[in-house]
Amino acid sequence: MTTAPLLFEIGCEELPPAWVERMASELAQRITDGLDTAGVLRGDATVFASPRRLAVLVAAVASEQPEQHIEKRGPAVKAPAKAVEGFAKSCGVSVDALEQIETKKGTYYQYSGTEAGQALAEILSPLLEDALNKLTTPKRMRWGDGDAQFLRPVQWLVLLHGEAVLPFSMFGLDAGRETLGHRVHAPFPLELTSPDDYEMTLFEAQVIARFDQRRDIVRQQVTRAAEKAGGTARISTALLDEVTALVEWPVAISGSIDAHFMALPPEVLVTTIESHQRYFPVEDGNGGLLPKFITVTNIESMDSQRVIAGNERVVRPRLDDALFFWNKDRKQPLADYAPKLADVTFQKGLGSYADKAKRLVEIVHVLAKPCGADAAAAKRAAALAKADLVTDMVFEMTELEGIMGGYYARESGEDAKVADAIAAHYQPRGPSDEIPPTAEGRAVALADKLDALAGQFALGNTPTGDRDPLGLRRAALGMIRIVLESEISLPLGDALRIAAHAQPIDCDVDAVVEALNSFLADRLRGVLADSDIDTGVFNAITSTGIKDLLDTRRRAEAVAAFRGSAAAESLAAAHKRARNLLKKVDGAPGSVKAKQFTDDAERALFDKITEIESSVASKVNDKDYAAALELLGSLQAPVDQFFEDVMVMADDEAVRDNRLALLARLDGLCTSVADFSLL
Repeated sequence: MTTAPLLFEIGCEELPPAWVERMASELAQRITDGLDTAGVLRGDATVFASPRRLAVLVAAVASEQPEQHIEKRGPAVKAPAKAVEGFAKSCGVSVDALEQIETKKGTYYQYSGTEAGQALAEILSPLLEDALNKLTTPKRMRWGDGDAQFLRPVQWLVLLHGEAVLPFSMFGLDAGRETLGHRVHAPFPLELTSPDDYEMTLFEAQVIARFDQRRDIVRQQVTRAAEKAGGTARISTALLDEVTALVEWPVAISGSIDAHFMALPPEVLVTTIESHQRYFPVEDGNGGLLPKFITVTNIESMDSQRVIAGNERVVRPRLDDALFFWNKDRKQPLADYAPKLADVTFQKGLGSYADKAKRLVEIVHVLAKPCGADAAAAKRAAALAKADLVTDMVFEMTELEGIMGGYYARESGEDAKVADAIAAHYQPRGPSDEIPPTAEGRAVALADKLDALAGQFALGNTPTGDRDPLGLRRAALGMIRIVLESEISLPLGDALRIAAHAQPIDCDVDAVVEALNSFLADRLRGVLADSDIDTGVFNAITSTGIKDLLDTRRRAEAVAAFRGSAAAESLAAAHKRARNLLKKVDGAPGSVKAKQFTDDAERALFDKITEIESSVASKVNDKDYAAALELLGSLQAPVDQFFEDVMVMADDEAVRDNRLALLARLDGLCTSVADFSLL
């Protein structure tokens, strides 16, 4: 058995940039998984991805499978002789060569042997076809006269094992050893002698085939070009990846923006430059924008000035439109746009955006105080939060919703608190985004997310599995982040109930609130797990639901710190034992009667509980859970002695009931902080 590098390349017309890297990585995973399943020995895989190609190079791939061990179950020993002989013949042996094995259904014949492994060429063809057919892509297309389908028309295929071309046909093409270089600089076939030649052959044809290497080059070139232009490039990860997926031979150049466009809000400039043109903005030393941009071309031009002029000419109409919208939208106050929201449907069943704005005002009225916000400013911001949706700028650039509302509110003379809250009320838009910086902004953002969650849950549109097209998990995580990072003590049940009541549909409010509480609990569990708070602690804190997100985190942190102590182990065991005994009681135990104690251990536990009860309650009331747990830890000795010396389920009914009442006191004291029986 020999080994050699294996190269597979599929060459296409330009692929959508969002799919280039992910498709190449998935293709590599499917190929290597397929080889592993087939038992073909291999080395590591290298992934290549560019606009026109997806390729995988696997080192040291064996030329065939190892020898295969075969086991075939035959007929029962009691079967007719002809059936046994037929089975032996099908295995290529005599009946005497068959084994007999015992099973639950009796004794059966079995053939055990070996056979040569399949050649790599026989394995690869179905493996590659299956990998390409199952590759995750958006809608596939057909081309030409055939029935072949792929994300973009396939132009060529390469399949080499060492210096040999392996047979593979798909998309009406036969795999060979010829690839193509850069569309402009090297538009001719390139013959590959072996897989190891692949990367260098393409580089000499002005194709940098590795995605990560090309991304580093793009970053370096953009950074240097911005420095030459007198500033610093603003490089977002998303734009960097997109540009990398658009070019095979990156060349960064700088261009200029006409000075009068700099009057636009910076977010408008950035959105136009980044999202619409895929250019990199350039900032000054203070984070302000310079009238410059960096673009990355896929060609090394002999006349770079003409290329620069062309890019400047392309961006100018976009900025002209933006400037027109900016000036037109400001001709009337933001408040004048709000009535137009009545004509814009928010969602079927949930009314218009005007209806949503009214719900936000209702919800934020309750949230303002816990958030420490100016109630009047927060309500005004909630009323105007969606008004910019009917402006020309946001209609054209939807990603600027909220942001433009903030600008238009300032231009309209609204209070700064109102404008800032409107601008930030969609935050955080994702895990890397900041929460709103002001109390009013946090109140409106929470109201917006609460309304979104309550409305969809009332409609029955809850996320299932990995699908969450309405972004409800993102809304829940955003809400949790705002509460925890701002340390807002929010009565969750009240907030959820108000949001559910505000919805314009007939629904079971209690069921919606319960479902939302559970949904938020699942998200909070994940957030706290990132802080090394495990499921056991979380369940002990939330056994009766979540009443306050911030309080839940504080309790969880305190219990997690307390958990490793000897006192915690003893308390958990005692609490669980007490719970099990109390389950055997019909109805609630009565009050403890000290006169009925017959054992010193009973009195000692009662005295200790009585001693610390009010102090624990006080510490819990002050949210000082570490101190409360320290007090509960002092129960270790009397609790251990109680369960060692006392038979709780005594024959004397009065004694038994009194001891159960004492355990009920212990249970109540423990659960004021957490359900230790779950630890």
